[in-house]
Amino acid sequence: MKLIDVILEQNMQLQVLDDNDDETTLQDPKTKIKTVVPKDPAKPGAIAKDERGQLTLNTKTQGSVDRGIKPGDLVKVMQ
Repeated sequence: MKLIDVILEQNMQLQVLDDNDDETTLQDPKTKIKTVVPKDPAKPGAIAKDERGQLTLNTKTQGSVDRGIKPGDLVKVMQ
């Protein structure tokens, strides 16, 4: 089982630690495991706002990461 499978089973939210021009660093508040999402639109891992304005991470979709993400924001992990 991969780490992402465990995260998806728990309907997890990750906290933004850092956001720069190249990548966004997320951390699981419980386990303190960090995940780095590149801001390359050609790589999977798009972070975008949903219809409610909440940040979501889709691990299968290629696309860009929204600008304006700041440390402390919560990102819901979707499949």
